[in-house]
Amino acid sequence: LGLLAISYTAAQTNFSNDPLDAKFVTEDVDRFWEAFYAMEEGKNPFISYIDNGTPGLKGFMEYRIINADSLHQMVLHRKDDYLAAKDVLQGLEEKKKRIRAIYAAMKYWYPEAQFPPIYFVMGRFNSGGTVSEDGVILGVEMMRDLEGLPGLVAHELIHYQQRFPNETLLVNAIKEGSADFIGELISGNHINPVPFAYGERHIDRLCKEFVLLMDKDDNADWLFGNLTGRDDRPNDLGYWMGYKITEAYFEKQADKKQAIVDILTLKEPKEFLRQSGFLDKYIKEVYAMTEAEIAEFLRPYSKETYSVTIVVKVPDAKDEVYITGGLPQLGEWNPGKIKLNKKSEYERTITLDLNSPAQFKFTRGSWASEGFVEDYGSKNIDLASKETKAATYTISGWKDRE
Repeated sequence: LGLLAISYTAAQTNFSNDPLDAKFVTEDVDRFWEAFYAMEEGKNPFISYIDNGTPGLKGFMEYRIINADSLHQMVLHRKDDYLAAKDVLQGLEEKKKRIRAIYAAMKYWYPEAQFPPIYFVMGRFNSGGTVSEDGVILGVEMMRDLEGLPGLVAHELIHYQQRFPNETLLVNAIKEGSADFIGELISGNHINPVPFAYGERHIDRLCKEFVLLMDKDDNADWLFGNLTGRDDRPNDLGYWMGYKITEAYFEKQADKKQAIVDILTLKEPKEFLRQSGFLDKYIKEVYAMTEAEIAEFLRPYSKETYSVTIVVKVPDAKDEVYITGGLPQLGEWNPGKIKLNKKSEYERTITLDLNSPAQFKFTRGSWASEGFVEDYGSKNIDLASKETKAATYTISGWKDRE
């Protein structure tokens, strides 16, 4: 998850392998609120919160809570945000049933699975969860309800079973994406919609980019919120990429249970990728590129803007047209945010200052009414040239009028 800071510690083997033995530890949350309401007494009450913490809280200290003073300062700064999570665990009893069912599904797919305790703790708004040798640890302050809890637990449960270290971007993407894939398999919940939606819209470019970068140990622009700002991508596209690779591998295997074992105990990432076949097309394309073409492909998006007038020809004089794309100037893919002006009976227009390259589509205000553009169909329109002063497009039809 975009806000998760995952710790890949080798899982213990002394926890129960019985799904019904799932343990939910909430005492750290209770003690946090005792400290919270004792803040007016002058001392830092979170010293006691940390000193008397469970193993789960101890596992949340490094890189997250850090120390009692850091937590105290954050609570003072975001007091209202903490209060918004005050009663978030009230529905936990009902969710326990669902989580035990998820554990049972995991047992079916992976009989060797271990089921560690789930610790609920209060942190500093920098991590939704992690795993340690002591169990799964979840940051309650990040939650506003428990609707996503089963899917989150499923994801972290997979991390607990994994047996491979952080290495290249490829390995890290498979690690995160396979946790999403198997987590969805056992829970029925898909927990990462934003990077997945973006990935599907930009699949060709992103797959080629990933092939060029996958052997490096740099996660920039792909994982753990490490964005350079060179384009409009969301956090954690590596989850989407790893999911797609894992899904492709899983679908090709006759023995699905053995496939789960292979995924959890990844030994040869390049062979795993080859057997998945997911990136074969893009690997061939990248190998055919010259060094100059690769350099241009990986060129960061320009921070400079250029003015362009866009004219859209519509099939119906009553059509109202909206433009939507990846840049803030294009509404960041909000299909009903930026409306074009009426130029003539069958033409709509707008003048914008854009970065290069710019990708966009046209709608009548929603994705249900997305436009089909001559020469593009339903694909993104890519306006890559800074020299462009004007561009004209013709709507051949609308999605809801097929």
